[in-house]
Amino acid sequence: MNIPFRKIALLGATMALIGTALVGCSSDSDSSSGDNQSLEIAYWNYGPVAEANNKAAADGFVAKHPGVKITLTPVAGENWGSYYANLATLIASGNRPDLMTISGEGAQFVHANKLVLPINSYLDSDPEAKALVDDIAPGLIKGFTVDGDIVTLSYGWNDMVVYYNTDVFKQAGLEPPAADWTWDDFKATAKALSKDTNGDGKTDQYGFTWASNEIFPGIMPWVANSGGNLTSDDVCRATVDTPQVNKAVSFLQGLITEGIAPAPMPMSDVFTRFQNGQVAMFGAGRWPIASFVPAGFKAFDIQLYPKGDTYKTVFGGAGYPILKSSKNPDLAWEFQKFTVSDESEKAYVGTPDKPGDSIPSRRSVAQTIAKTGVPPANSDLYYDSIDKYKSLVPYPAPAKYSEFESTVLRNLQLVFAGEVPVAEGLKNLQGELESIVTC
Repeated sequence: MNIPFRKIALLGATMALIGTALVGCSSDSDSSSGDNQSLEIAYWNYGPVAEANNKAAADGFVAKHPGVKITLTPVAGENWGSYYANLATLIASGNRPDLMTISGEGAQFVHANKLVLPINSYLDSDPEAKALVDDIAPGLIKGFTVDGDIVTLSYGWNDMVVYYNTDVFKQAGLEPPAADWTWDDFKATAKALSKDTNGDGKTDQYGFTWASNEIFPGIMPWVANSGGNLTSDDVCRATVDTPQVNKAVSFLQGLITEGIAPAPMPMSDVFTRFQNGQVAMFGAGRWPIASFVPAGFKAFDIQLYPKGDTYKTVFGGAGYPILKSSKNPDLAWEFQKFTVSDESEKAYVGTPDKPGDSIPSRRSVAQTIAKTGVPPANSDLYYDSIDKYKSLVPYPAPAKYSEFESTVLRNLQLVFAGEVPVAEGLKNLQGELESIVTC
């Protein structure tokens, strides 16, 4: 669904008020409610998979803890930013969930607005916690740590890789891309895969495209591999008006003007065009396979993003932080811990016919994906990209994330539509972000 920009712009102020109100909800007083065996969990309802995954997690926890009642509260949104905006409205109306689902970009947001109970004390006191943390790549812990506070354990995550249609590559007589390919290699490959298949003088098969409704699977991998980012590492300054970001955006704009890529489109459209061969390559995390495989589409594999001035991995995880409003934070911690248990993590792997839509955070479990026959064939790249290559770019996650994301997407839309030159568009964007990305 589309969220009016005015609602997104008000999110920071709304959540600041909510956060102030919740500061009085002391976790110490709430934790005395030991007889309260119910939890409410708010989650982003991005589609049937989200509903099924959250229900499976709730049902699995209840099976281990008979007598516990879990209420799942779906919250709509076309991306993480608009989900947070709608969740703000939900909380403002009086709902007080015990846990919520967040992505990496939400860690700064929920921490800055004093919504969450950090789990540091649980990690220090729970004897089971150390073994769990040791089996999780350090970058996944760091990605959910703000000012020394660990917001949540990530149960699953995604990094950005390039999906390619193996049938389209075979038809074009092209070898699969190699892990050490460059931007020049990529462009040459994408150009060879772009063609006018019906002879009407217009390109109808494109070599590549990217998502228009999210930054993560959109421009971020290219910005990272050009050596840049959209914010400073401390997320206190916008850094979009830089040579590195200009290089990445100019490269993508060039793909459009040369007929190698169409204008960016919503991810759902990307999926459709990729499956029917109209788009040969696109960027995403693991989640597309949860749509592709059940639909019978298996003509795909993955590769690392091509190297620009460097190779960097951009990743995002998801977790269930405990809200300060929780009436039973100890039970909420048990639920969060359950989401990274052996049982849960193995479920995230899925099966060859019903694969999961994220990469398990536990290293020992993620390494079993290829052995179970779950596609794609090159699935080891998922965990290797963060654990082996260790070249991580902090995801730009300012506290006013929804306003930040909508502002970036709106300005880039003008650039990619050819209405504003790249340099001017980035300068305009930098100016707008000065009041949004602050500390």
